[in-house]
Amino acid sequence: MALFVALLMFPSFAGCMDSTEPEPTASDLQIEPKILIGAEFQFVEFTAKRPMSVHIPYFIVDEQTGLVTNGTTLQFSAEGSQSLQMLAPSNLPSAHFLIGDVGQESWSLRATNESWAEWFNSSTYGSAYEYLEHPVFRTPQSGVSPDEGANHSTGLVDGHSIYEWLEMFTDSQSGFNERWGPFTLRDPAYERALFFLRNEMSSMGLDPQIHRYETSTSPFAVNVCGYKEGTVYPDEWLVMGAHLDIAEIGSGPGGGTHIGAHDNGAGVAMILEAAKGLAEFDHRRTLVVCFWSNEENGYNGVDSWIANIPSGVLITNYLNVDSAGVNFPGDYTLVIDIIPDTDDQLGEQWPMIHLTEWLGSNNNDIAETMRNGRDLYFSEGYAAMQDHDHTHPNTISVHESQRGRSDYERFADQLGTVSMDFGAITGGYDCYHAPCDTLETMVEWMETDNATGQANLCESFDMISWWVVNLFFHLDETPIFYED
Repeated sequence: MALFVALLMFPSFAGCMDSTEPEPTASDLQIEPKILIGAEFQFVEFTAKRPMSVHIPYFIVDEQTGLVTNGTTLQFSAEGSQSLQMLAPSNLPSAHFLIGDVGQESWSLRATNESWAEWFNSSTYGSAYEYLEHPVFRTPQSGVSPDEGANHSTGLVDGHSIYEWLEMFTDSQSGFNERWGPFTLRDPAYERALFFLRNEMSSMGLDPQIHRYETSTSPFAVNVCGYKEGTVYPDEWLVMGAHLDIAEIGSGPGGGTHIGAHDNGAGVAMILEAAKGLAEFDHRRTLVVCFWSNEENGYNGVDSWIANIPSGVLITNYLNVDSAGVNFPGDYTLVIDIIPDTDDQLGEQWPMIHLTEWLGSNNNDIAETMRNGRDLYFSEGYAAMQDHDHTHPNTISVHESQRGRSDYERFADQLGTVSMDFGAITGGYDCYHAPCDTLETMVEWMETDNATGQANLCESFDMISWWVVNLFFHLDETPIFYED
């Protein structure tokens, strides 16, 4: 746990109050509003009835800089109130605030794959400090039923919007199907998708650019990327992306696809939704959002982009989504691969593994699910995660990868950038690179006894896109670099 405390860069203990003062308790702290709005930044007022410190383990907007910051500790030297703008958990019914003596700046914390409730009821916690649990409610979108994904339909980013976007993008009348990559110069379907995404990013306030590398032999590499310059370190770029092309007819193992909903329309939709939320804020480092060509045929798109990074620019981290969505909360494993590989069974990329677990469990009820995934990876390895027979439900595996099968591999291999990918069962998906890779198939696969396929798919999209947003906020403040 000391490692993760250092990762979060909590300052050292700064003193304590006079021992004659009574210790502050949860009843000495009031929070307004009475119920926080989930998945949104909002102004929250903290009122202390006596001297105390209050640690907020959630993202806040720094009042002086306007930048998103990973938590803070409020100090009350006397009775009084303080307000700040904070992000309430996206998919939990409550938020937890830690209460200590005035001046306290150092806090023992839960394990990264442990929930706050588990921590406070553990022998490890004991009575390290007081805490206040405060209710959170995410208001459903009017006119959307729970079966349609209403529980994940509002906020800075939301899974229902991703579902609707993917529904439009994969429609037979959309003009975006059969975008097999630019094997033919200026292929119409691929070109329509490029310009559509360029316009989407422009409407968000990003600077969109279509990068063409057409002097190379076929397949031609053409990407579309959006940029928002950092306000503190503009020459340090934090990149997120997904591949835009789909497996052409004749591709193995399924013979190719016309639509590619799971691989990789869903990844495009989740990255686009995450970008929409992030574009509303200034960032320390330059935000780069890219949709790559030719992932299915040798990474020509990402390779060309990397080869043309401007001189003096440092890529700090890379976040990728490829073939995700058909996973938890359905009966399949969500796989989160982190590279470069350090040739260890689970890996030495512990800072990124721990950060990913912490942020996931801070927003979703998935602590046990991640522990299941770690046990599965240790005991049975990666092959078990491709299972499609419903024998490994309730699993999310966050691990250092020995595979690297998407664009994120190129950032790690060529630049030494700590990179990660959100993916799912891939080889275990019956419609992998096949004509049946449609949104309707994804919905069918995601149906469970307690929820419709659409509701589960919206929850999956929501969880992953929020994970990407939270990772970006943290890595913008504190990048994680590869130390071999």
